Amino acid sequence: MGMPPRPPAPPAPPRSSSHIVAIALLILALIVVVSFIAVWTGLRFLSRTVRVSVEEGGGGKKEVSIKTLVGSLEVRESVDESRLGLPIYPGATRLENEGSATVSLDLPHEENLRVLAVKFESPDPLEKVRDFYKERLGSEVTRFVERTKHGATVFEIKREGQEKVVVLESRHGRTEIQLVRVTHGREETN
Repeated sequence: MGMPPRPPAPPAPPRSSSHIVAIALLILALIVVVSFIAVWTGLRFLSRTVRVSVEEGGGGKKEVSIKTLVGSLEVRESVDESRLGLPIYPGATRLENEGSATVSLDLPHEENLRVLAVKFESPDPLEKVRDFYKERLGSEVTRFVERTKHGATVFEIKREGQEKVVVLESRHGRTEIQLVRVTHGREETN
């Protein structure tokens, strides 16, 4: 004969929400601890592999060098004018405190980047300085802008692996001359 029907089993008591909160807090604490260990390990690694040096160069100019396992960055306030590869206007005086710098970024397996920038000033009018650069740079110029919206005259020379820029601006009856050279790659050629 048949078995008498069994009464339905009582539903399982619902889990207390305090258990869920405790589990969430434990998971959060674990994430915080793992993150702290990762940051601490990363900082220890960086402190052993990153070298930062600041040196006082000639004339009170500072040189900053940052070297790591993955590359280096060097910033110098001094600029070796012979490496500019651009003519310097005759009689122009260098503006020492006007942002002249050499920046080198070296990364393994990548093209290195070097930027040299220096400013000069001449008492001659902009037109005379412009004519000098037109004559000296001649057919090398790949782009010439007579007047930008800010009133500057710009000469650009782009060749494989490098760019050279001459910017002329008239300021207070004088001509400011900005010379910039950007080199990509391992070799620095004029």
